[in-house]
Amino acid sequence: MANLYPFLMLPGFDPRPWGTHDLSPIYPNHKFTEKIGEAWLSGDDCKVANGPLKGKTLAQLSEQHQRELVGDAARDAKRFPLLLKFLFPHEKLSVQVHPDDEQAVRVGQPWGKTECWYVAHAKPGAQIGLGLRPGVSAAQLEEAIHQNRAEDVLNWINVYAGDMIYVAGGTVRNSSRTPRIDCMITGVRANCI
Repeated sequence: MANLYPFLMLPGFDPRPWGTHDLSPIYPNHKFTEKIGEAWLSGDDCKVANGPLKGKTLAQLSEQHQRELVGDAARDAKRFPLLLKFLFPHEKLSVQVHPDDEQAVRVGQPWGKTECWYVAHAKPGAQIGLGLRPGVSAAQLEEAIHQNRAEDVLNWINVYAGDMIYVAGGTVRNSSRTPRIDCMITGVRANCI
């Protein structure tokens, strides 16, 4: 088994209908025939690009070198405890909510999904929906969902390049009401500690 060394990871490009063909300025030399919505930087299937471990996936490294990679932080030795990815939302995205740890365990999952978003590029007027507007009840949210107007009850905040946003599991959110955020880096899968 090879020792760990500073290694580079090849990103995985994930097609999404709300993505784009042009990932500049992050990936200016890549040309895509499909719309790419996400570039995964540390997903389980991402591969090492250099050295003796070239071609190994991050999942394989996590299983074989857990302690060297993350110490005792990971709950699951077969998974790297942090998923980093670029999002390229060039069309309106859906309103979503990911479970917190308690909700995830109730449905048989090992952990919830807490996220941290970093806005790398944003056009003037870019906004994200984070949580519900003050005073909105669960019943009002349910009614808004049935009327296809869930966006109307979200707490919309302006965002700018350089902003860091913590999104706790269980938080209703939308990362783009309009396609004004060119690139967002998101770190998810908070399965450590």
